[in-house]
Amino acid sequence: MSFYVSRNYSQNTAFIESLFDYERDFLIDYFGFKTLERAYLMKINGVVVERPQHMWMRVAIGIHGNNMEKVWEDKFIEVDGVRTHYIEAGKGEPLVLIHGGGAGSCGESGYGDTMPYLSKHFRVIAPDVIGFGLTPGRGPQDYHGYAQGDFLIKFLETMKLENISLGGHSHGGFLVSYIAHERPKLVKNLIMINSLNGTTPIPPEPEGLQYIYGPKGHLYPIPTMENTRNNLLKGTFNKHLVTDEKVKRTYETLKLNREYATERKIATSSTIEQANNNLSYNGKHISESCHKFNMPVLMTWSRENKGADLNDAVKYFERLKDAELHILVDAKHSIQRDQSKRWSEVVTEFLKARE
Repeated sequence: MSFYVSRNYSQNTAFIESLFDYERDFLIDYFGFKTLERAYLMKINGVVVERPQHMWMRVAIGIHGNNMEKVWEDKFIEVDGVRTHYIEAGKGEPLVLIHGGGAGSCGESGYGDTMPYLSKHFRVIAPDVIGFGLTPGRGPQDYHGYAQGDFLIKFLETMKLENISLGGHSHGGFLVSYIAHERPKLVKNLIMINSLNGTTPIPPEPEGLQYIYGPKGHLYPIPTMENTRNNLLKGTFNKHLVTDEKVKRTYETLKLNREYATERKIATSSTIEQANNNLSYNGKHISESCHKFNMPVLMTWSRENKGADLNDAVKYFERLKDAELHILVDAKHSIQRDQSKRWSEVVTEFLKARE
């Protein structure tokens, strides 16, 4: 445990220990516990010295630092036997936002910057997809895209949410499309955010190699503070947004789920064919079914984004029944982080017009 985490713990011991519920440790099945034991729980001289409750709190403190109020605002709910983490803010119509699929992704990293704006108008909920952030992965049964989508449906049902606006960034665009097809009565409005996975098949070689995870593509590197900062700078248009705090939070999340994320990507996306199969729905890439959407669809894309081609977005847009396409400038792949205020305004205007 770093000095930084230890110091914050010692300053807030009574408050932090009041948040532990050790009964939740027994909700983890054998495979899940063994995964935690092997890869996540802290060891000293090879011996595990913490419980799952301690690990989750350790990571939360590492992410939020001395901001104990923010730690307290994080929420957990039991979904299909998994202690599922999400962040929530605001009141009103429910707006559920799903993050992308890169290692280190989670609800907060995806949408934390938008919360101050969106929570003024909506009840905003951003869960950590299974295997991401503080929602632990169980194993191969959760690797496939449709399995992640099914888990999120169970999350929505457990939360008793209905008639929601549902948004997804990058791989999250596939996930929200899957949910909209499987449970159309749950979704009032759909929001697609720079989503290659949700709008077009992975292109063939050589272009498609940048999207797969294997010998010909790329793997998640072992995280360090340095490469975490470099990757954030590379993927961010407005470099001033890459603060020391954001680097530290991302680094802590990467350490938590990098191994599981790598295993999942190797299992589902080692080849272009395999990757497209992971993004299929009823035997075809999920984008082939977009004309069936009856709900309004908002598409937000950025001009400087290399992860989801604007021409493909236009083709997808033209197949939709009721849609708007907004193109924002001065933003890369994570448009909702680069232009959090403007993006939130676009979303708010779209949803308010359909209340």
